[in-house]
Amino acid sequence: MGQTTERVYFHYNQLEEYHAGMWRIVRGELRMDNARKAADLMRDSQRFMAAMTRALAEWPRSCLHNLTADGVNKLAWLGHAGCCLGVGSPEENTRIGWHLLNQAEQDEANRVAQAVLDSWSPKFGAVQLDMFQC
Repeated sequence: MGQTTERVYFHYNQLEEYHAGMWRIVRGELRMDNARKAADLMRDSQRFMAAMTRALAEWPRSCLHNLTADGVNKLAWLGHAGCCLGVGSPEENTRIGWHLLNQAEQDEANRVAQAVLDSWSPKFGAVQLDMFQC
């Protein structure tokens, strides 16, 4: 995604991530259970890639909204989306899971996220919206 892309906005209530619970607050034992599940997913490159690729396919609005924004850490957002879809971990719990990884595991997770991000383009997201009449 080397070229400059016009920013695309959606109201939060239109974002698939909102309805999937990516921003829900989880406390107690379930919080750490989600963190461990997210860490395990991020350690498994193939499963992590599949989960993030699923986010690209199933969340066209969220992808356009977040991946066209200059101020968004796109690798982090994509990882959070993959963990939400892949193991049901909300964003905050996934951040805890990230800190359960060692540096080599974080580097590999970032490498995989970059590969998935490189496969996406805003044009693809716009086509998806047209196809599904979102």
